[in-house]
Amino acid sequence: MRRLQALDPSSPMDTPSEPDYDDLVRLAAASCGAPIALLNLVDRDRQRFRASVGLHGPSETERVTAFCTQALQREGAFVVEDVIADERFSTHPLVQGEPFLRFFAGVPLQTEDGASIGMLCVLDRRPRAWSEAQRRCLNGLKRQLELLLRARTQVRQLQERNTELEQAQERMRSLNAFLQAEMRERQRIERQLMDQQELLSSILAHIPHSVFWKDRHSVFLGCNQQFARDVGVSSPLEVIGRTDLELPASSLHAGAYRRDDREVMESGVARIAFEEALQHPGGEASWVLTSKVPLKDSEGTVKGLVGIYVDISERRRQEATLQETKEIIERHAAHLEEQVREAHERTLHLMEHSREVVFVLDAAGSVLEVNPVAERLLGISREQLLGTSFETLAPEDEREPLRRMLKDLRVRGTVRLEEQGLRAANGGRMALGIAASLQVSGTARRLLIVGDDLTEKRRLEQQNIQNDRLASMGALAAGIAHEINNPTSYVLSNLSYLQEWRDELERELAALPELPSRLAETLAEVKEVLAECLVGGQRIRDIVRDMRFFSHTAGEELAPVDIHSCLDVVLRMANNELKHTARLERDYAERLPPVSASEGRLSQVFLNLIVNAAHAMRSGGTERNVLRVRTALEGEWVRIDISDTGHGIPPEILSRIFEPFFTTKPAGSGTGLGLSISQSIIQKMGGEMRVKSELGRGTTFTLLLPVLV
Repeated sequence: MRRLQALDPSSPMDTPSEPDYDDLVRLAAASCGAPIALLNLVDRDRQRFRASVGLHGPSETERVTAFCTQALQREGAFVVEDVIADERFSTHPLVQGEPFLRFFAGVPLQTEDGASIGMLCVLDRRPRAWSEAQRRCLNGLKRQLELLLRARTQVRQLQERNTELEQAQERMRSLNAFLQAEMRERQRIERQLMDQQELLSSILAHIPHSVFWKDRHSVFLGCNQQFARDVGVSSPLEVIGRTDLELPASSLHAGAYRRDDREVMESGVARIAFEEALQHPGGEASWVLTSKVPLKDSEGTVKGLVGIYVDISERRRQEATLQETKEIIERHAAHLEEQVREAHERTLHLMEHSREVVFVLDAAGSVLEVNPVAERLLGISREQLLGTSFETLAPEDEREPLRRMLKDLRVRGTVRLEEQGLRAANGGRMALGIAASLQVSGTARRLLIVGDDLTEKRRLEQQNIQNDRLASMGALAAGIAHEINNPTSYVLSNLSYLQEWRDELERELAALPELPSRLAETLAEVKEVLAECLVGGQRIRDIVRDMRFFSHTAGEELAPVDIHSCLDVVLRMANNELKHTARLERDYAERLPPVSASEGRLSQVFLNLIVNAAHAMRSGGTERNVLRVRTALEGEWVRIDISDTGHGIPPEILSRIFEPFFTTKPAGSGTGLGLSISQSIIQKMGGEMRVKSELGRGTTFTLLLPVLV
């Protein structure tokens, strides 16, 4: 092994010949009086004639037939004065045939650490004696060759070092360019932060609400100008460092304010849209709608709070008969559980308990033997596989890498392929990680192919990607819901106030004689505009509520789920896909018990089936296409049918639609994992998924889920 490792850096076997080597070989032939001289380099399986004199024919031979094989096992010169008389070589092809050798003398070539890599030898077509002078001459030429080989090695090493230095310089230039770009990006971000700070200051200065923020001890850290006016000071700077007790306008209710502050900061939970009393500097009392949110550092520790309120005194007076409080926004969605680790553990479990595919091929690449695992995975019997060219088992577009692997295997002895596809009897693709080795027994050469089934692993990786996407969607939905709800509540509140004020104004003006027609028309238009705004605001609130609901999709915990509520949310979310495609018909059971399920995961399944149904009904429009959602109670099962009037699924592929990666969509339009993952989710909940389809008439997916006991 040390000799083989030394061969490559000393002198590559397959590089062109060089005059220096040829000159030394000719000198060896001349000094020894021999018609043939050779410089051989020997690796594991062959010897190559690096330089030669007097020998015509092949430039290399197999090592097992070489004189050098015996010579390399000895120290010093190896001489056979008459090879015919030596039984080791008397039947050698070069002795019995051209060039009919009778004499051989050679000295091994060694590296600095003593590893033999080849031989300098002289040969003759007749037997001859070997003198001490010739021995010394050949040893001297050997040393010159060794020096020349070492010099070549040093030159090559210097060239490689120069190449490494040039690459290092290039990496340094790239790093400098990256650092400069990073510095420019940092400066850009700093400018953006300054712009955002200026924007925030402008918002606080002009927002029609009072805003303040306090530290952990309820000491004011700042406020906007509106809050300063409310508490009777001329500037926000006069509020900083003081408490509610030290501000004349708020001292009356300071105890209640402080209790609210303590509740928010100790619990770490925001208190949203609650009403409280406020004493103005002139002694006038009013009511405000306040929200207080904890301020946390990067480690999640509460360092204070920020509060915002709006005066609702007028609204309270006008809405004396209405409810005193409004629905409070749901608190932040629960943090999403980590999915990647569990999926990784499932993949390892499957791989540890799987059995490997094994093929034994002959030297030409035809199947000689196959194990039952390969038969089962390919769906092809052993009798059909025997004698088949292994290359033909791969899809047409994947045969070239397999062909190259078999070629390399015959030369190198061992080869690995990270992934190779084989075509199963049902037309599916089976992905294998292949480790191959060359097996030599006497003159027989066999190719051993061991394959690790990667199909399930690829499916799980795609499912992990899908789970990560759902987790990101949930986090985004929770964040959007939190950011949108506060301003939405203020807008809806103010719109309701304006609508009631307009109605009261209309009643007051109706009592006046000769009301201008233009004013009456304007009041009617304002009524319509306000009604439309209220409808739009309520729609925004419903969308945000649905997004908060969808943010729970990463959870795996089973809990009681109301199927009808879950379906309604998903149908609202899929409205854009459906509204120009098909009419929606709901046929819900009158009373349906809850099921034990993961609400988020179940929503994922419903949404996938509904979107697939919409895609199947792209043509025809709402006059022709109908999406029907039906629920029923069947014994201890809740049944959900999702039907479309689309093009249907051909019978020949209906049995394959739940297979991982199987899809009839064009490349790039889908991964083929939606139905496979949906079926897996339903089965984990103890349920069952069925499908019926008829070409030209549509498809029905049926879900059966156990009733919660």
